[in-house]
Amino acid sequence: MRFLTLILAAAMALPLAAASAEEDVKAAEHAWLAGITTNNFPQLEKVLADDLYYLHSTGVADTKKSYIESMSSGRQKYAKGHINNLKIRVYGNTAVINGDANFEFVTAGKPGKARLLYTHVFVKNAKGWQLVTHQSLKAPE
Repeated sequence: MRFLTLILAAAMALPLAAASAEEDVKAAEHAWLAGITTNNFPQLEKVLADDLYYLHSTGVADTKKSYIESMSSGRQKYAKGHINNLKIRVYGNTAVINGDANFEFVTAGKPGKARLLYTHVFVKNAKGWQLVTHQSLKAPE
């Protein structure tokens, strides 16, 4: 009977652990968004993996260093960002997010707006959940 109780307790804990991981990934996603829209570079240093591959909707690819540098230099500025929809799937220490978001930005002095569909891949390591891959495209109008 005790064995059965332990099995049932473990089975009930699995969905709770998955929900907790999903919430942690969602928090990391919102930390990324807050970091880019407020130029919070220490926050971005924490949430972005050192080996980040960031593929913009324009086809330009950035590393962690070049991505943060483009914002700190003022070449790229995200004025506003609003996530419309997120689908989060967690697979152990890896999470995949499919997102839909609206952004207002300034790139090389030119203001713009875009609705982007994107994929993020986060990996959990000793530093927490970190973004390792971003790929986006402009949503059809």
